[in-house]
Amino acid sequence: MLKKINYYILKKFFYSFLITFLILGSILFIGDFVEQFRKSSGKDVPINIVLQLAVFNFPNLINYTLPITSFFSSILALLILIRSSESIVISGMGISYLKTILPAVLLYFLLGVLFITLINPLISIFDDKYTDLKYEYIDRVDKFASITKNGLWLKQDNYENGLNSVLYAKETKDQGNSLYNFMLLEYDDKSTFTGRIDGKKAILNDGYWEMYELQITPKYGEPSYKEKYEYITNIKSEDISDSLSSPSSISIWRLLTFINFLEELGYSAVDFKMHLYGLICLPFFISALAFLAFTMVKGIKPNDKFSNIIISSLIIIFFLYFISNLLNALGSTSQIHPLIANFSMPIITLIIATLINQYSELKRRKII
Repeated sequence: MLKKINYYILKKFFYSFLITFLILGSILFIGDFVEQFRKSSGKDVPINIVLQLAVFNFPNLINYTLPITSFFSSILALLILIRSSESIVISGMGISYLKTILPAVLLYFLLGVLFITLINPLISIFDDKYTDLKYEYIDRVDKFASITKNGLWLKQDNYENGLNSVLYAKETKDQGNSLYNFMLLEYDDKSTFTGRIDGKKAILNDGYWEMYELQITPKYGEPSYKEKYEYITNIKSEDISDSLSSPSSISIWRLLTFINFLEELGYSAVDFKMHLYGLICLPFFISALAFLAFTMVKGIKPNDKFSNIIISSLIIIFFLYFISNLLNALGSTSQIHPLIANFSMPIITLIIATLINQYSELKRRKII
């Protein structure tokens, strides 16, 4: 059980976390609001829509602030304990430095678990609303593709005959560029149904679908059969991929099912796997960052200047940010397994913390 002193330390770290989170969150929100305003300039987007875009996008930014918040809030809490000489009192009570940091490690681990189990589903809802608003007011295009449990749906235009159509396929391959057992429903400019095409296979080429074994059924008239047909479309391969749901718009509780579904449809689910493993390893990563903060502050006296610690913290976090981006790039391109790419960060952080701790011990003993 935690003692009163542990609760006191835990409270210090929690308050430091809230302060750091509010500061970083405010900076991010203002910066993102300015960015949304820049994106909407010249498009006559109402200011309330710009504000909504910033609000809906803000929860997603928490993904990037949580590790940094845990690190700098740990630094802040430890420096406050040192400056007020409370660390000396705690040490005098027979509580080691390691036991001092354990409440913080526990706190950040629980905050990470709370984030991925309760906050993440809310983030996915907000991200979905943000994407819809962005498409409507900033990009001003419709989504070309939609994936459901029933299969892939595509919305497209045929400039040759002036019709638009909805293309459905339950089975796809090659990132949606090959469709099997598909159905195409055609509509005129007044959204009146004009006909239907059923086929065995369709391959997306530059500006047209190459369709095979077709049954063409007009609204009025007899069905006809064609062995092969080139159907004009405005869809490009990247339009299909870009229109699919982003990983952050899928709740962690649905990610694994969605990944399996994507792979069954022939899509690469690497980005979604990276997102899933990133969420799972988050509690371990932010806990490791709290331990890293402890090793960096260890040995500081109340009268020492804190400027060196602040500079060192910025260098360390920049280095970890660089390594994280490198591992994400390698994982996203399947050069290393997504699981390894994500869980390498807590391990690397603990290794760095251990090396710093060993260096501090050797320096304290005046061996180096």
